[in-house]
Amino acid sequence: MSILAALLLGLSLIPQVDTLHFEKGMYIGETPSGEGKLYHNERGIYVGRFNRMVISGRGMHFEPDGGIYVGNFVDGVEQGYGRYFMRTGAVFCGEFNHGKANGRDTLYYPDGRVFIGIVQNSGATSQGKTYRNAEAAGVTKPVLPDSPLREEDLAFLAGINVNDYDTAAVFRDGVSFFEAYIAPHFRFTQSMADRKAIVHYEFTVGEDGRISDVTITSTTDKEFARELVRVIKHSPKWKPATKDGKPVPYTIKDQTAHFGRMD
Repeated sequence: MSILAALLLGLSLIPQVDTLHFEKGMYIGETPSGEGKLYHNERGIYVGRFNRMVISGRGMHFEPDGGIYVGNFVDGVEQGYGRYFMRTGAVFCGEFNHGKANGRDTLYYPDGRVFIGIVQNSGATSQGKTYRNAEAAGVTKPVLPDSPLREEDLAFLAGINVNDYDTAAVFRDGVSFFEAYIAPHFRFTQSMADRKAIVHYEFTVGEDGRISDVTITSTTDKEFARELVRVIKHSPKWKPATKDGKPVPYTIKDQTAHFGRMD
């Protein structure tokens, strides 16, 4: 191989910085793999290591509602060790699976309490212990790292505010709906004991805070789905969404419930 050919081959292997557009956004960064930033018109901004415009490896996800995930990704999904800073002030730190805190995690509540143990669907389970504060638990609440976002990035996130709501619907001041209500009220039959299920669902929170239009968008087990619908329909009132200072209906979309230990 000539020196010129070797040089050209070497240059071809150097990641190129490109701006690539796709149906729901734009990617700016190294291609075909390397460091970059992805702007998704619905999900927010991803910053980190990408492979063909899919975040894979260490990175950050800035959600439109203010939530921030810092940690590992696999094929575009939060997977592995990470930290999720909720807009309510709660923080999950530990294992993530299927895009949610699933596994051995530490949950820092907004009111100062700390749970250490097994978390499923971003909610504490009975396999753990809740302490009155971080000092009693012997841990230190993680601090959000410096943001790599610029003013134009923040403007992009602000522009994703679907239907221009002033505030989204919230369950009990931002605590996990699954942890605080669904998990303790879900009735497992004997036949469910050794089964696993993944249920995708959505529902609407009315202007009075009551839930309606509970819909299962997909499920791996119809029995789990039926019980989930029953539980959600009996939910306590939520804090309704607001628009122009007034309560309005709000649809909670793209929700996922995992039942049984997810491998």
